Amino acid sequence: MTSPTIRELAAAATSASEVNASGAPHVPTSFALFKAFFFIGLTGFGGVLPWARRMLVERLGWLSSREFAELLPLAQLLPGPNVANIATVLGRQYRGAKGAAIAVFGLYLAPTIITICIGYAYARWGHATITEHLFAGLMPAATGLVIATVLKLVTSLPRGATSIVLVAATFIAIALLKIPLLIVLAVLGPLGTIAMLRRTKE
Repeated sequence: MTSPTIRELAAAATSASEVNASGAPHVPTSFALFKAFFFIGLTGFGGVLPWARRMLVERLGWLSSREFAELLPLAQLLPGPNVANIATVLGRQYRGAKGAAIAVFGLYLAPTIITICIGYAYARWGHATITEHLFAGLMPAATGLVIATVLKLVTSLPRGATSIVLVAATFIAIALLKIPLLIVLAVLGPLGTIAMLRRTKE
């Protein structure tokens, strides 16, 4: 049994709940792609990744938990924001280059407008005491969103000691030893790939 390619993983991003009467996989329209990623960008306060997973996996079923967890490393390896890379992959898979552009445009539309407005407000009232308290109060909530997403991703990992060792090694290397992310991925990425290939051949 061979390991699935990235193209095959992206092609598998349609759930059984989204199959029409003829048995063919349901392909989202361009508007559906725009709407999904627009709401991801609009509601992604404190980090878009948690809301991207909730929308794509839990609400729309375009990806399973395992598929999202497998697509995320690819998005992290590519240049640019993770969720934008995911939007590009899914948009391209369903609607070609036009779908990729629409998905990314939808993702960034609301945050761009909101950020411009907040930037203007911060320039005027950023040094006020109430503003400092507001940002201090938002930090725990944003941290909680990231931790919740990490826990959900961990539950999607293949069972076994290898996964636990790789997760622990990655955490130690980045959080404790402060090793640059690219170096960590360059070393642990191939090791994880080799370990998973060996498991599929057993």
